[in-house]
Amino acid sequence: MTCKDAEKLIPLFLDDDLDNKELAEFIDHIDNCPECKEELTIQFLVKTGMQRLEDGNTFNLKQELLILIKNAKKRLKFRRNLFLFSILLELAVAVLAVTAVILAFAL
Repeated sequence: MTCKDAEKLIPLFLDDDLDNKELAEFIDHIDNCPECKEELTIQFLVKTGMQRLEDGNTFNLKQELLILIKNAKKRLKFRRNLFLFSILLELAVAVLAVTAVILAFAL
């Protein structure tokens, strides 16, 4: 992923609107590119910070951004595990269907 691609995805990341592939590539890029991580921080500060100021809430945006990234990594891992589990279930159903057909012909 290029920096230009990552910067385009920042608003989608902040809105939690990236698919698994985009999220994985984005997180990998952000973890390894200080310039894009800084741009993410800036956009997060503008989006979230302004809302918090208007609401009069206290906040630690740096910590909140770290939590946002950490939670995104957890969601990505969960989505990947769920996808793998669904594949295993599909295989189990296929095996059961084949077994049922074989038993039907055998009896």
